[in-house]
Amino acid sequence: MASLPQALASEVSEELVNETGEISGLLAYLRSLLSDTGKDRKDVIARVFRDVTNRMTSGALLFDVLAKVNEIHFDNSEEVNILSLLYESMVKEMRDAAGDSGEFYTPRPVIKFMVDVMKPQLGEVIFDPACGTGGFLVEVYEYLQKQCSASDWEILQNSIIGAEAKPLPYLLVQMNLLLHGFEYPDIDYGNSLRFPLSELGIRDQVDVILTNPPFGGEEEDRIQNNFRRC
Repeated sequence: MASLPQALASEVSEELVNETGEISGLLAYLRSLLSDTGKDRKDVIARVFRDVTNRMTSGALLFDVLAKVNEIHFDNSEEVNILSLLYESMVKEMRDAAGDSGEFYTPRPVIKFMVDVMKPQLGEVIFDPACGTGGFLVEVYEYLQKQCSASDWEILQNSIIGAEAKPLPYLLVQMNLLLHGFEYPDIDYGNSLRFPLSELGIRDQVDVILTNPPFGGEEEDRIQNNFRRC
């Protein structure tokens, strides 16, 4: 008979539908989450785990990780704040590997300076078209919180949007924003330049753009053609 850690690892890896039509396995279950509105934390979780593959073959280690996570009180703002800071420090450690693709971690003092200079206002739409792991979005969120009352909560949630084209940063930004207090991170999964300039209109306009776009690579011809002058 398998031990609990071994059984746990097996359950996480399972991607099966049983004879009653029920989804078996943790990852499969998380990918299947769907809300009535399509704009809920359930939908965010489903997107985050859509491309996740369980690489932890040791059931014992997985059991230990889940036990530690279970000790966190997610209804305690102080604990969640500490967790969000820890998460950002882990993201920061990944910056060297990302630099090979022309993507670089933007130091938080630089981000804070840019936000302070732009002075975004509550009610404006702030957009990062290459948001990476979400440093600019988090800083704007914290900046705007100082302008908020309890009745402004929904306005704040709908003021900050982003886009990210690569799977790993897309996963990381979703988690980063959730930990910092976003109810439903509004992040477009795709290249912000994929839309031809001629198709962009008033509905696509935003008030403020804050970003550090990747500058070490080159877009394919199809993307470049979207912005050719007539």
